[in-house]
Amino acid sequence: MKFSIQKSYKVMMLTPAIFGIGILAMGTPACADEVSELKAQLKALQQRIELLEQRPVQTQVVTATGDKAPAPAKPVQKGYFVIPGTETSLKIGGYAKLDAIYNDTSAGDNSAADQLFLPYTIPLDKKDPNDNQTVLHARQTRFNVGTTTDTAYGKLNTFFEGDFFGGANVNGASASSANADFRVRHAYGELGKLLAGQTWSTFEIMDSLPDTVDFGGPAAQTFKRQGLIRWTEPFAWGSLQFAVEDPNASFDDNTATTTDDQTDDDHVADMIARANFKSEYGSYSVAAMARELTVDTGVVDDSAWGGAITFGGRIPTFGKDDLRFQLNYGNALGRYVTTQFKDAAYNATTNEVETFDQYGGFLAYRHFWIDNLRSNLVYSYGAADNDLTVINTATLLEATSKEMQSVHVNLIWSIVPSVDLGIEYLHGYREVESGDEGELNRIQLSAQYNFF
Repeated sequence: MKFSIQKSYKVMMLTPAIFGIGILAMGTPACADEVSELKAQLKALQQRIELLEQRPVQTQVVTATGDKAPAPAKPVQKGYFVIPGTETSLKIGGYAKLDAIYNDTSAGDNSAADQLFLPYTIPLDKKDPNDNQTVLHARQTRFNVGTTTDTAYGKLNTFFEGDFFGGANVNGASASSANADFRVRHAYGELGKLLAGQTWSTFEIMDSLPDTVDFGGPAAQTFKRQGLIRWTEPFAWGSLQFAVEDPNASFDDNTATTTDDQTDDDHVADMIARANFKSEYGSYSVAAMARELTVDTGVVDDSAWGGAITFGGRIPTFGKDDLRFQLNYGNALGRYVTTQFKDAAYNATTNEVETFDQYGGFLAYRHFWIDNLRSNLVYSYGAADNDLTVINTATLLEATSKEMQSVHVNLIWSIVPSVDLGIEYLHGYREVESGDEGELNRIQLSAQYNFF
């Protein structure tokens, strides 16, 4: 193929005008007016040429048959490439990751909780759980693909991502590293300001999440992906977001021997509003949520409204270092936080749904020793004010979590820009309403290889 570029005709267009000015300058004084007029025309011509030069230059491609076709003049976003014959740009990404984990106590045979931190599964000390357990897995490995297209209504973006943590029952059922089923993490489309599909909840402040080697993260962070519809209104200072999201309540129930009681009786979608602020002093977000929590057993039909608020952000400190934080409070936090306290309590004596206060958060500091070597120190705490008139049997008191804590300390080396090698120590703590406690100590090594 041969390429030719449209040339500028600035010199060719200016030469006759300059020559004309020279001839008139050598004439009589009567020609002064003509000289002034020609100078004005020359100045106007100069300005037009400068405007033309600021236009993007189009490259013509000469094909083997001699046909000429202009190449696209618009720039392609970083990491994307244009799909031939379309106006759509495509991006492919993901990584392969190996985690090698030693736990001083196990949550159970083939438990997912031995592969990522799930604080509500920490075994109680008095139960003499399995000790000294090691697992190696690559289930966090993920693949994603995204597209972007310019339309009359703004950009049309789509995104899909999955990993291999499918088939894992986070409550401790079979989830061996060999059973690495593929699952969908994200699948959504976005046209202009409107997004629909499955992705991070609007209540989830992604920019505040700490940089941990462990996939689970702090004990009391917000963490939820689900189906939603969201509108984002941008402003110079950040953005406002409004969303309706999938409702799915779980209840403490004194008619059962465990607290893992979920319903499918929800009438109203969870409603969330959020404000995002960005400046040279960091990024901050605050979100508020309202939820209707419903139980319909066929005999009893009751509901209660609950709400929650979260505030989090990232503050630059020294050099590349930053401080990250999150604070959460409400009487319906429930499944939106990794503590997984119940959304509400169903009192079988009064046949009423009751809400109860929950709170928590984390504080994390990231320090760069050198440009490609960093460490993170993360502390997290969460607690629930459970209704003891519902949690009123010895079995339920032992099964209901009251308080959780975690500490992460790590060192991550970016040996090359696309490869991270990490080592991390994790300490987890859980206390239940009976007063019994459990602790977890974990050492984790990881190797993450980004595709690009």
